[in-house]
Amino acid sequence: MKHLALLTLLSVLLVCACNSSEKDGRGNTAAAAEAITTAECATCGMVVREQPAPRAQLVHRDGTRAYFCSIGDLLQYLLAPSQHGGAEAIFVEVMTPSEDPTNPDTHPHAWKPVEESTFVVGVERRGVMGSAVLSYATEADAAAAVERFGGKRRNFEQLRQSARRGSAQ
Repeated sequence: MKHLALLTLLSVLLVCACNSSEKDGRGNTAAAAEAITTAECATCGMVVREQPAPRAQLVHRDGTRAYFCSIGDLLQYLLAPSQHGGAEAIFVEVMTPSEDPTNPDTHPHAWKPVEESTFVVGVERRGVMGSAVLSYATEADAAAAVERFGGKRRNFEQLRQSARRGSAQ
């Protein structure tokens, strides 16, 4: 019986220790991007993986996750308060600068935190509702895409400000 109590106590301490090492500065478990499976877009209800990249996902402070079939849908979602609390982390798929934005490819792309990504607006993109917003891993990748396909570079805060004004440009 003593061994069972000791084993239980050690198990609880181990779980607490593991959880505390995963905490970020805000007291919530650090989030990571997850593969999209059968998720529906939290804004429009479309099946996310069937839409062309770049797509997005958001992890709320309470741990619930929302998926988006476009950066534009993510921006619309952020305009309204959520019952799940604010965003703990936001991730976007990043494109390569040589990837043709007129090709509505739905294959998975690498995920990157939104604040580390650079965006391009003002480019024609088939298969996307609303204004297309493309995301890239680096400013150099975004600049190469602008050079090749046109458009304008933006950071995420600039996109959010445009969405508040009612324009993704």
